[in-house]
Amino acid sequence: MARTTLLLLSILFLLPTNAAIKKLQVEYLTNPIGLDITAPRFSWQLESAERGVRQTAYQITVATDAACLNPVWTSGKVASDESLHICYAGPALTPSTRYYWKVTVWNNKTGEETSTEKAFFETGLLSDGWSGAQWIKATQINKNSKINPEDKKQTKARMLLEMDVTLTSGNASVLFGARDASNVFMWSVNTLDNEKEPLIRRHIYDRGRLQSSDTPIGKFFTKSDLLNKEHHLAIEAKDGVVKTYIDKVLVDTYTDTDSKLSNGYIGFRAFRGNNTNETAMFDNIVLTEYEQKSDKEEAKVVLKEDFEKPQSAFEGGEIVSVGGNRKLNMVSGSGDYRVLQVDMSGVPMFRKEFKAKKKIASARIYSSALGVYDLFINGQRVGNKMEDGSIRYDELKPEWTDFSKTAHYQTYDITDLLRKGENAVGAQVSSGWWNSDVCHGEYGSHEVGFIAKILLKYTDGTSETVVTDLSWLSSMDGAIRMGDIYHGETYDARKESAWTKPGYNTANWNKTAVNPHFKGELIAFAGPTVQVRPHLSRIPLSTTVYQGEKDGKINVVSVTDKPAPIRLKKGETAVYNLGQNMVGWVRFKVKGASGTEMKLRFGEMLNDTGDKSRGDDGPAGSIYTANLRSAKATLKYILKGSKEGESFHPSMTFFGFQYCEITASEDIEVLSLIGEVVGSATEEGASFVTSSRSINQLYSNVMWGQRGNYLSIPTDCPQRDERLGWTKDEYAKYLECWKLKQVQEVAASYNANVSAFFEKWMRDMRDGQRSDGAYPDVAPHSWVGYGQAAWADAGVIVPWTIYLMYDNKKILQDNYASMEKYMEFLSRQKGDGYNYNGAGTNYGDWLSYEDTERRYVSVCYYAYTAQLMAKISEALKTDDCDAYASKAKAYRKLAQEIKKEFQTRYVDADGDLKQKSQTAYLLALKLDLFPTEEARKKGVETLVRKIAGNGNRLSTGFVGTAILNQTLSQFGESNTAYDLLLQRNNPSWLYSIDQGATTIWERWDSYTKEKGFGPVSMNSFNHYSYGAVSEWMYRTMGGIDIDETRPGFKHIVLQPIPDNRPEVAAGQERIDWVNASFPSCYGDIKSSWKKENDGTVSYQVTIPANTTATLHLLLPTLDYVVEESGKTAVKAEGVSSVTFMNGKAVLELQSGTYQFVVKKENK
Repeated sequence: MARTTLLLLSILFLLPTNAAIKKLQVEYLTNPIGLDITAPRFSWQLESAERGVRQTAYQITVATDAACLNPVWTSGKVASDESLHICYAGPALTPSTRYYWKVTVWNNKTGEETSTEKAFFETGLLSDGWSGAQWIKATQINKNSKINPEDKKQTKARMLLEMDVTLTSGNASVLFGARDASNVFMWSVNTLDNEKEPLIRRHIYDRGRLQSSDTPIGKFFTKSDLLNKEHHLAIEAKDGVVKTYIDKVLVDTYTDTDSKLSNGYIGFRAFRGNNTNETAMFDNIVLTEYEQKSDKEEAKVVLKEDFEKPQSAFEGGEIVSVGGNRKLNMVSGSGDYRVLQVDMSGVPMFRKEFKAKKKIASARIYSSALGVYDLFINGQRVGNKMEDGSIRYDELKPEWTDFSKTAHYQTYDITDLLRKGENAVGAQVSSGWWNSDVCHGEYGSHEVGFIAKILLKYTDGTSETVVTDLSWLSSMDGAIRMGDIYHGETYDARKESAWTKPGYNTANWNKTAVNPHFKGELIAFAGPTVQVRPHLSRIPLSTTVYQGEKDGKINVVSVTDKPAPIRLKKGETAVYNLGQNMVGWVRFKVKGASGTEMKLRFGEMLNDTGDKSRGDDGPAGSIYTANLRSAKATLKYILKGSKEGESFHPSMTFFGFQYCEITASEDIEVLSLIGEVVGSATEEGASFVTSSRSINQLYSNVMWGQRGNYLSIPTDCPQRDERLGWTKDEYAKYLECWKLKQVQEVAASYNANVSAFFEKWMRDMRDGQRSDGAYPDVAPHSWVGYGQAAWADAGVIVPWTIYLMYDNKKILQDNYASMEKYMEFLSRQKGDGYNYNGAGTNYGDWLSYEDTERRYVSVCYYAYTAQLMAKISEALKTDDCDAYASKAKAYRKLAQEIKKEFQTRYVDADGDLKQKSQTAYLLALKLDLFPTEEARKKGVETLVRKIAGNGNRLSTGFVGTAILNQTLSQFGESNTAYDLLLQRNNPSWLYSIDQGATTIWERWDSYTKEKGFGPVSMNSFNHYSYGAVSEWMYRTMGGIDIDETRPGFKHIVLQPIPDNRPEVAAGQERIDWVNASFPSCYGDIKSSWKKENDGTVSYQVTIPANTTATLHLLLPTLDYVVEESGKTAVKAEGVSSVTFMNGKAVLELQSGTYQFVVKKENK
């Protein structure tokens, strides 16, 4: 009986196991809704533990029912091993419709398998459009007023504004008659812009357009009369005439001939920039408005403020005490800073009540904003309901695009939030990337806007729409008082209300008006959205409470080394250490009295000694914020006084931080606080672990840097007043640099699936491309220029890299015309007797320790883009005679011509480079620019000699570091690459870790224990560019590499190179084992190795079903053999062939998991 059982078990064990169809995706997304794509792309994975499993055919079925019994399209059985990006080819898809799909796959082992996952996609608006929906904006005109907000001419102002002003520097600016941000008068007492005498400078903003004029007032006051002395300022407006008085002296009269000025809100402005610094103090402000009733004029004081109470009538600014009087001190950290009345400074809210007349079968809302928005239905925040019933919320919608060309809309299933009968929808919109400092005026200073369409489908087959129009109401008197990407968020919990529920009292709400400022294309968002990522949340490692400072250090009251409630007294400061530099915000629960103001500041580091000569900006132990530059990065929360405690997290901003500082105007109890990681939810699945704790920390730093800098766009840094899509930091940071492939992407692509993310970003590049073909230095374009080498070249490098990593040919097709336009731009950059100068020279090898001529970098990148354009054209050609084939030939010729001129320009008679930096040799080697093989070999020798002569340290910047280790390994110098990786002296990757880094820093020495902080002008502690080394770690240490002829890892090149250094430098360690895993489009690729003391090396590799691989194993000497699972490798199942050459065993493998051992042959 036992023998029979064993026999049956052995037979069962030998039988093939069924393959499974997993990870069904449409446009890289699982069950997406709201796609504006007429031919969506389908992908799936074939999963099997057996060796040698491959797909032989597939059939896709698309239907409108979940069982797929009523198909609208079937591909038919297609004999093919393709499982990526199969395009829909059926009848035109219907807008706003859910389609279900399944795939049947035939494989060579178990035959036919059909997917069982619930798989669907849903179309967006497509050709249906917005059904008359309008972009709307908030107004200050009550809903019951007879005033039409669309009228260009307003009721003429009749008012008197008085105040005491102390002009301390430059100009003092007063805003009045403000209807919104785009329609406001601003008068400045100006001591800067006329050498001889002061001015009254008038600024009139009419629908965002500025008109200005001056009146000299030198006959009344000198500059010294006005500066640093308190004066009484009065501005009177009656019957279209505006009179300005200083100390009761009439200094200016202005006639408002176009009747643009009406009674409105007031505020103040400060400005810093362009060698200008405007600062002033204001006090005793009185605004009186006049109303004509019959023959009598009635005066009404509508505002009176002396700043003596804790809460003032104005939102923002600094209240200071001067001679016992509290005053509003206006100071700008950078740019234009405005403080407005509370009533008009809150984040605009929009609402609409509507009635669902019948039973609802399904409901969708399509929405977008000019700014960052949040959305509510019947008092519930709108999000995405998951299969387990939880809700996943998208944050910081609609994310950043080039708003001059494109904006995204989102689609949400709101069926469960609605009910038959009365319903309400609400949205709140902050400045976001539309009109705040982060966009540097790129889109003007226009008001935020909102647009929405609700589609109700009833059970009887009828439908109804609700759209944004002028029937919607607006208010600026909600809980979110301010939301800004750079500066943070202010939230007054006392103003919370049920404004998003039906039946809410809207007596004080205002009309809306058409927002005419968006002229671009509104398209559906398709890609990873910005989300809170719960599995990455951080619990504080410690909390330090202190009060004041002593001897340059904080005066510590208590230290708590585990999460616990903290009682914080007025005058005390709590510093929470999250233990990890991260990007997102904090979620906290607090108890305290109503009206108590909490102030939270965020920093990446702590001041170490309190010594300003070391760059400290506060006492030792306090948070360091000097590197944020003008970004205030501050969260203010005003308590409502709930006895049970109140919970909060922001929604209109984000911070880059490891430390959170809390102070409060009165005693509070912080019951809990966690750090929530916020970023684009790119799919992570990679892992990389080694025998070295330091290298594992380096990989962790790389991952956290990528998470933090992938937030809507690939940013340069997440914390200071920048946060822009720098193209070098984006492509050089995350791409790769194998063959100079954007560092950022390949490195990022190894760590997470970023194809859809970069498809979106490449549209930003195209939108920002200048008419002459130059790509922008940042995308979306903002602030800086165009056409700089190694930055603008991202427009070519990024699509090629994404194609290689994901077999995404569409990104090449979508961007080909744009890339050609860029190549035409490069072709016109002639000069100095040369035809091939490349792009601009503003940046070169940024932040390098050794200079490389910037033009040299430009020429090298021109050669590289020409090489890539030849490859891209080859990838797109369908036969040898089509247009792409012809272009491939032309680009190959161009690359050779650039190489020839490069040699004339930069190579001497001996074949050596005239440029002598490490980066110069790296670029010439990587791009095959040396004239002969002999010259190339000498170039490698020179590079290695230079590194050794520099103490086995690099001297490269952003450009050179991106290709440093990759190039060394490419030319057989992996021992030198390991030396650099494991170097602990400055500059090196491990040096910053020894200084306490938990992310990749902008500079090798952003902070040192020896010298303190680096220059605040450019010193991010989360920058990622140097994180490109992770690509080398995967490709060389882990050995997971790409075959360009079979992109997307359809065929995998596995060539792990262990740490075979004959000697290990003092202070370094040897890597004994590596375990790497990469989630390719076909499934997980795994590669690991371990070295034993006797020289034996074990290798384990996993190759996904429906792929193949070539494995290269190093053989130390001729007496080493290769075995798999205890038998000679050539006899192992799944090993197609074994070849021995050049000290390697080269094995062709089918899919499956293998255990190889390289060891000395037993004799």
